[in-house]
Amino acid sequence: MTDRSELALQLTDAIAVARTAVERAGDRAFRAYGLSHRAHAALNAVDQDGPDGARPKDIAAALGVSRAAATTFMQRLESKGLVETTPDPEDERGVRVTLTRHGLEVLLRVGQLERRLAARAIEGMPASSIARAVHVLDEFKRRLEEKQIGVVR
Repeated sequence: MTDRSELALQLTDAIAVARTAVERAGDRAFRAYGLSHRAHAALNAVDQDGPDGARPKDIAAALGVSRAAATTFMQRLESKGLVETTPDPEDERGVRVTLTRHGLEVLLRVGQLERRLAARAIEGMPASSIARAVHVLDEFKRRLEEKQIGVVR
């Protein structure tokens, strides 16, 4: 019988491998639209802040990068015609980043492609197994967030 620490390692490994597989499959789908997984995440971050646009610092926080890195990334997306920057009406030194019409269309198409990809991946799997996996992962996440694990040296 496998001990609980071995099961914990197997679970975390399975999660990491599944995430990598999802990102790779997403990258293949996103490339059809000239996007990377990170570019898709950036477009989502811009979209999440609504029609007034997002501040670079908010995009940086959503992506987990520095403000300078987010600004450089937004400039690349702007050169592709996916986003545009405008002066921030609340801060004369700042800018707001918004999706262009083309950027919104690409984001919607990629989202549809992503949903179709996910649907195909679970074809043939019993709904009860999927629901159970979701429940287990939600519970695992909740428990990780509530545990205070100290590093012992």
